Amino acid sequence: MGQNDNQNAVPAIHRAIDVIEFISSAQRELSFSEIMDNVDIPRQSLIRILNTLCSRGFLDKSSQRGLYRIGLKFLYLGHGLPDKFELRTAAWKAMKALSQKTGKTIELSSLDRDQLILLEQIRGSEEMALYSRVGSVIPYLHAVSVGKVYLALMDPDKRRRVLRKIGLPAMTKHTITDMARLEKEIQETQERGFGFEDQELREGVRRVAAPVFNSDGKHVGCIGLSAAIFSFERDDLDKYGRMVREAAEKTSAELGYVSNP
Repeated sequence: MGQNDNQNAVPAIHRAIDVIEFISSAQRELSFSEIMDNVDIPRQSLIRILNTLCSRGFLDKSSQRGLYRIGLKFLYLGHGLPDKFELRTAAWKAMKALSQKTGKTIELSSLDRDQLILLEQIRGSEEMALYSRVGSVIPYLHAVSVGKVYLALMDPDKRRRVLRKIGLPAMTKHTITDMARLEKEIQETQERGFGFEDQELREGVRRVAAPVFNSDGKHVGCIGLSAAIFSFERDDLDKYGRMVREAAEKTSAELGYVSNP
């Protein structure tokens, strides 16, 4: 950086960028002391920077453990998804209640350009999670419960186009790679009102997910529950499916959706 660049620079902005870059590179939640030990910023200045970044959505701070992570603001700016903030706000109460009731990991996901995006996550006691971090994407709709919900609600012609485009690759030995079998699974998803995933993306993990609709009746996201197979047996499917569906229905109501009688 040249002398003129130094004269024109704003130190506080440089410090804020240093904080963002460090937290982002860690790819996990960080405590205040970890951040303090790795950035050359005075304690009080760091507190103000973290508070400002959290208040503007560039960082998130977990209320229970006080850990910091990259916020959804970057997701909105990068993907052009301002409507997802309203979805996340509407879903939070139902997600939190579901997490406390079950102890499982609860996730909020949406679809953008045929890719699933994790918008929010409340980790359960087992620390099982579908994605590595909020903002992660996965293109394979056939291998996850959320993807099956989206496929089930798509027009059949669009569904065939999407599946031809992305294919049915095997993520594990349990992944459905046969189109006829997947169509049967999609039909069952339509009948149940929630999608089910049995170790199809990750060995040892089962998930259920149900759709969320906005005031226009548009499918805008899914609330899901994930757990290890030792605590989510096949006999639990109806129970957890019903609970996830109820959480999704509450979120839809928060968004102004009115179901047909």
